[in-house]
Amino acid sequence: MNCEARYYAIVTGASQGLGRAIAEQLALRRHNLLLVALPGTGLPELADSLADRYKISAWFLETDLMRVEAPRELLEYAKTNSLTVDILVNNVGIGHGGAIGEYTDEAVEQSVFLNMRCTTLMTNTFSGELSRRGRAYILNIGSFGGFMPVPYKSIYSATKSYIYNFSLAVREELRSSGVIVSVAMPGGIITNDIVRERIRKLGPLGRLNALEPDVAAGFLIDKMLSGRSVIIPGWTNRVAYYIGCALPFKLLMAMTRRIFRGIS
Repeated sequence: MNCEARYYAIVTGASQGLGRAIAEQLALRRHNLLLVALPGTGLPELADSLADRYKISAWFLETDLMRVEAPRELLEYAKTNSLTVDILVNNVGIGHGGAIGEYTDEAVEQSVFLNMRCTTLMTNTFSGELSRRGRAYILNIGSFGGFMPVPYKSIYSATKSYIYNFSLAVREELRSSGVIVSVAMPGGIITNDIVRERIRKLGPLGRLNALEPDVAAGFLIDKMLSGRSVIIPGWTNRVAYYIGCALPFKLLMAMTRRIFRGIS
């Protein structure tokens, strides 16, 4: 991480949950911030609070990243205000679930646009700018579900599998540029009461693997800065990954089908 005060980290989906916790962890490390989230989500107040508590510069842009123009507008905003970016955290996403055939058109569109298109556009838009830093970082937020097909989370797990493969491919493309690309593959993150209830319904294993946002965020930032390619926060999730690799595929699918049936 560049320690000079002029560098900024962009965090999308920064107003709540994991994105807010990542912004806090970066501020804790005295890194300036450019926060991005929807209007009316408390972003100005968050930027002021982080700037005051950590004595950093915290800018914000309220915009809807479902808009295809948003990434270019964000790049122009940074350039216009002389905000030199050396970290990009693509956190924005959505986690719809359910049986195929029961999704609304809006849910499908949100899943594909936010989870896949937005991360792709942001990475494509900022990769050239980041390569001018000499040393820079991209952290894309995937999901543990991206390691495998997940019945009743079929669209979500497929979009996060895309993020996993996209991130590792871009990591190789940018290897000589000084831009280090990492992909985070967290399990359950307890971001709000709705997620807490979903995790409760998953049973003891789901509750064991779930993490509070600040715990996950601290681990993710530490590993990103160390250059880790794939980051799985939580030792139980790392154990589960290796167990999953060893299980027969049919058994793994039967287990996940039973776990996620009826959980939206």
